[in-house]
Amino acid sequence: MKTITQALACCLLSLTALSQDAVLDGKIKGIPDGVKVYLRAFNAGGRGDSAVAKGGTFRIKTPVPEEDIYLLSAGNDRMARHSAVLIYLEPGSLKVSGNGPMMKDVKFSGPAYATDLNSLAALNSTPLFEKRAALAEQMNAAYQAKDTVALQSMRPEYQRLDSAITVVYERWIDDHKSSPVSAMALSFFVRYRDMEKLEKRLKDLEPSAKKNAMARKMQHSVDAAKATAIGKIAPEFTQNDTLDKPVALKDFRGKYLLIDFWASWCVPCRHENPAVVKAFQRFKDKNFTVLGVSLDRQGDKDKWLKAIHDDNLAWTHVSDLNWWDNAVSRQYDIRSIPPTTSSIRKAGSSGRT
Repeated sequence: MKTITQALACCLLSLTALSQDAVLDGKIKGIPDGVKVYLRAFNAGGRGDSAVAKGGTFRIKTPVPEEDIYLLSAGNDRMARHSAVLIYLEPGSLKVSGNGPMMKDVKFSGPAYATDLNSLAALNSTPLFEKRAALAEQMNAAYQAKDTVALQSMRPEYQRLDSAITVVYERWIDDHKSSPVSAMALSFFVRYRDMEKLEKRLKDLEPSAKKNAMARKMQHSVDAAKATAIGKIAPEFTQNDTLDKPVALKDFRGKYLLIDFWASWCVPCRHENPAVVKAFQRFKDKNFTVLGVSLDRQGDKDKWLKAIHDDNLAWTHVSDLNWWDNAVSRQYDIRSIPPTTSSIRKAGSSGRT
């Protein structure tokens, strides 16, 4: 009986660990009654919940399977000024307050990391950040007016301000090496393209700052970059083709192979497909081919097949139809399509050329 009781207790503890909730209590004066407040994980198809504000107050209770970045927003227009704020969130209770309007200058309280959230958010009120925000609004107005000359003239100053702000974030992280909010700042606001710099930054953080989804994702990016570096043999994988037959990367050993990450719903990918077709036609008789990996979704196989036919993509195609959760795209750390960086090598590739 004791053994059965212990087993049941372990099961209950496991279920509790898997279903931990975060409770967000808000009191913000600037939110009108009836406006919906949303809390969503900041990823493709992010999970989340919502509540209707009344008297400026709201409560959102949502499962948080892992500590991660979330977007707290008021109303449906997330691009509107002060409508949204990024936060780090973990299971437990977090309070948010402010005078608004909407999510302007909100403050957090409750857990230890709330102090660091407030400290990071306070940077937005410094002159450097305000200057960049004002310039961003001017650039957006020029874009809406299709004034390309004005837009181009403002880009150098924006890039200069952006570089200076990156240094500010780096210094903030240096001063908060034990905080999980530093992983959020490093992941979202700094966003190194140089994986050697990112690896060094991760190593500089204390273990307490890396027990979260952001740090794990960044470490995965570092590991994937090493595994797919020029000169490396492309990591093995197997995925089903359009006839549901498994295709392995090793089947292409000895050929020059372009692994092409794309999707039928990806407009830039479809625009680029003629260039890929042209390359395929030019080099297919010189031991070169393409392997298409689609990030299409469950239920959209017909759209995937139609796009292959319509775009004349006469090479092998595979997909698990799991959208951004495609196993191969995760393995290769593909975070956008078409991939922004790529290489081609014998026996495999990490993306388009």
